Amino acid sequence: MSDFPENLRQAMHEKRQKPADVAKGTGISPSVLSRYLSGRNKPSSDNILAISQYLNVTPEWLLSSSDAPKTIKKNQVISTATEPLLKQIELQDKLIKNLEKEVDRLEARVKRLEEPKGREKPINPAKPNKQKVGFLKKHKPPRK
Repeated sequence: MSDFPENLRQAMHEKRQKPADVAKGTGISPSVLSRYLSGRNKPSSDNILAISQYLNVTPEWLLSSSDAPKTIKKNQVISTATEPLLKQIELQDKLIKNLEKEVDRLEARVKRLEEPKGREKPINPAKPNKQKVGFLKKHKPPRK
């Protein structure tokens, strides 16, 4: 554990990150990170994971003085991070397709409801034959 501050400094230097950048990127307060760098405090396992992920190094490398692999295998990180996202995207695609079908169905229904049914002018319900009478008077042959 005594190599943690030195390994952290080295990883930050290689990634060209300042302590403020690491603090902001990991959500660890700058004062806590400063105590880690000075060796006054030991990081919690959650903070070790956060720092290692942010700096793209393995937690084991941060904590040890061995020659353990420093860089995380990107495929491992990508697959574990993206697998839930890919499932979520797949579910959202299904939802979108279902919503598009529903929109098409509703648009067809609205179109059917908007189509005129036979007569353009409504018949006066109080005098239903008035229109007929007026038509007949105009076109009836004159009486002799």
